[in-house]
Amino acid sequence: MAHWQGTDFTVDGREPATAEDHYRIGLHCWNSGQHRAAAPYFLETAAGAGHEAAAELLGHIAYLQGHYAIAVPLLRRSTGSPRAAYYLASLYQQGCPEAGLAQSLDEAAHHYRAAARLGEPEAMLALGELYLERLLPLTRTPAEHALEYFLAAAERGHPYAQYRAAELYRTLYQDSERAAALYRACVDNPMTGRHALGSMMALQSQAHLREEAATRAARTAQQRRDAVNPVERRGDFI
Repeated sequence: MAHWQGTDFTVDGREPATAEDHYRIGLHCWNSGQHRAAAPYFLETAAGAGHEAAAELLGHIAYLQGHYAIAVPLLRRSTGSPRAAYYLASLYQQGCPEAGLAQSLDEAAHHYRAAARLGEPEAMLALGELYLERLLPLTRTPAEHALEYFLAAAERGHPYAQYRAAELYRTLYQDSERAAALYRACVDNPMTGRHALGSMMALQSQAHLREEAATRAARTAQQRRDAVNPVERRGDFI
């Protein structure tokens, strides 16, 4: 059995013998929460033996705990991980002297694009915002660049991406139908309530949906008036 601070750990009832065994224990400790502090101990053993998933998870843990100097080498090692690429991008965007990273939007964009190609919606959102702020080289309008990334993240179910895409359609493109569809997706998205801006997004989306419904109702009523009281007959009853 493997020991950590008086607790014994096994894999399927046996002593861990391989990097995969130590990774499985570390992953279980991290996910269960009961022995979360033990996770790095087992993951370091696995990563030291060349286990890439263990190294990636160690980088994730170190990043979340604010130990960026430890995290960065592990994140660089995890080239196929979307969250590792996203974390590196965020550190480059802000700059991280502790990890020896000077602020660089070019490096941030490079890693955001890598994360986006791997399907990370947060990276897509970040790229969209950078383009909207004209902080990256443009080949189209800022809104076109931004909308491409917002929609890509929205398709992956990201509530804030749905909201941001809806806002662009409403304010810049005056496309009320597409905006309404995305506002509705945001309202109906179970993840909206868990997002830090969830309450704001839900309230604003619902308000815009009510406004759009009122506009449609007024348009329908006017069409009815025009149909039953043609313009050429209206003077007959004045």
